[in-house]
Amino acid sequence: MSDPPGSPSASRLGSPSWLDTRLVLGVLLVLGSVLVGARVLSSADRSQQVWVTTRDLAPGTVLAADDLRQARVRLFGATRRYAGADGPKPTGYVVRRGLGSAELLPLSALGRPEQDVAFRDVTVPVPAGHLPPELRHGDQVDVYVTPSDKGPRAVVGKGLDPLVPRLVLAAVTVQRVVRAGGLGASGQDQPVQLSVRPEDVLPLVSAMALGQIDLVEVPRAQQAEGLSPSAPVR
Repeated sequence: MSDPPGSPSASRLGSPSWLDTRLVLGVLLVLGSVLVGARVLSSADRSQQVWVTTRDLAPGTVLAADDLRQARVRLFGATRRYAGADGPKPTGYVVRRGLGSAELLPLSALGRPEQDVAFRDVTVPVPAGHLPPELRHGDQVDVYVTPSDKGPRAVVGKGLDPLVPRLVLAAVTVQRVVRAGGLGASGQDQPVQLSVRPEDVLPLVSAMALGQIDLVEVPRAQQAEGLSPSAPVR
């Protein structure tokens, strides 16, 4: 009796070479997409930090810390026109034209304090209730005086009627308002620091000696139009 034929040995199936090639290409494509996407995003984000005004600022305003905040914007090639926020706030600089709220701070609108010799700061005592309740740094006001009947007779004799208010200066920039406090605050004068041109110092000081000073706030829309501080009264 003959022996049964032997079983053939099993052979392992080898992985096709095309599978390894597709896997490598897929990995390379994924990595390439990630790199390209990262490059596109980095090139698209060309925004930068700049200084932006927090409220309307009249011409002649000396910038304070709370007048500015940081904002990230895209300037599209206009980087050199605006004050970058990569350094300290430009506090102490003088605003040479009116700026609106949330406006980018242009370098052309700023002047160094030591170079700005066109204005003088004069402190005016204003009776309580004779100035806007919300008046603050950077606003503009018209200055009126109501001559007292006890004022200098020489001035009254030149055609200045007693007890009749008259406009002294228009569109004067407020640098500081000292709020009175305490129980007797309602009867106290509030010192207001105004920025005026040198030729307007004498009329303003003379008005304080004549009688009661009243400050009337200039409308916001007109403040942002770039009116000059202490516009002369014609």
